[in-house]
Amino acid sequence: MFDSFSFKPRSGFSYGNFIAVSLLSVGMLFMAGCFSSTKVVTASKSVTYKGDLYNVSNVSKIGTRIEGKLPNGDVRTMKNMDKKSVQALLEDNSPIMVSSIIDMDDQQLVYERKNITKYSEFSKMQKNFESAAGKISKFMANKKSTQLKLK
Repeated sequence: MFDSFSFKPRSGFSYGNFIAVSLLSVGMLFMAGCFSSTKVVTASKSVTYKGDLYNVSNVSKIGTRIEGKLPNGDVRTMKNMDKKSVQALLEDNSPIMVSSIIDMDDQQLVYERKNITKYSEFSKMQKNFESAAGKISKFMANKKSTQLKLK
């Protein structure tokens, strides 16, 4: 009835070999499907600092600023000031309330705020702030990270 198709093994090829090759082929196809799939990470991103939680999942712009509030109430941008400029400002208006702030769209994370009377205090504050901003930048670039705890 089925003379054109037979299950007679060819020389050197047995049914066991046929089944083994078939299972190996199916296994390879299955593994190729596993390795070629893409993973989508949809977890929300958040930053915690001093007990406050900031959701940064949908933040499109992050910026930093350092402001100094003088005793007379004027506010000065101190982000790009050099040593001589800060010292001159301190000579005329000491102490200065300096705030280092991270802007995340409509949210503000006040990283540090304190009165300074000398340049070394400002320099230390600026270095700590730049370190925190760098950590946030790396965190936002890493797709797998979901939470950052700033110290």
